[in-house]
Amino acid sequence: MVAVGASSGRILIFKKDSGTFAWADTLQAAFSGHSNPICDIQYNGKRLFTSDDNGCILVWSRKSDSWDLLKTFEGAGSPCSTMCVYNDYVVGGYGSGHIRVFNHQDGSLVAEITAHARWINALDVNPTGLMVSVSEDTVVNLWNLKEISLQHSFSIPNVQLCGVQFLQGSDDFAVTGYDMKDILIFKKNPDFKK
Repeated sequence: MVAVGASSGRILIFKKDSGTFAWADTLQAAFSGHSNPICDIQYNGKRLFTSDDNGCILVWSRKSDSWDLLKTFEGAGSPCSTMCVYNDYVVGGYGSGHIRVFNHQDGSLVAEITAHARWINALDVNPTGLMVSVSEDTVVNLWNLKEISLQHSFSIPNVQLCGVQFLQGSDDFAVTGYDMKDILIFKKNPDFKK
């Protein structure tokens, strides 16, 4: 499936034609829940997570060909521009520089962190609970999501960071920036403690 968020707040689900490698142009589902433009969509294999320009995060559950709204995490007026999902947590990165960690099972706010001085553009988490965040403030932060603690922080001077992703199966990660031709790969120092 491919999930697409629209500026109207609608979510569109397209399904793949099983007989080909191409995506079918038939719409499988379309539903609304947001009253602001969609910023990010994540799927953990069971639930769909959507965020919007007002900072709201909605949690959806699939029921055959429809989607039911399970939880709503209200926004605070700053866009939730990026999300990641780890176990029972959905983590939002906001335009205000905050990171908010929610338990998507019980609906509680687990932590709110003033993580960056500027807009957070990307988050990622690996299977061990190591999370990385990047921001327009040129800073890369590594977090232990299990303990909700900052593990390491460094700056890439004069680069407005806009993307980060863990490399599959490791603590190594890639970072890129606005108007940057390169993708920077950072490898874990063996002395670094999680």
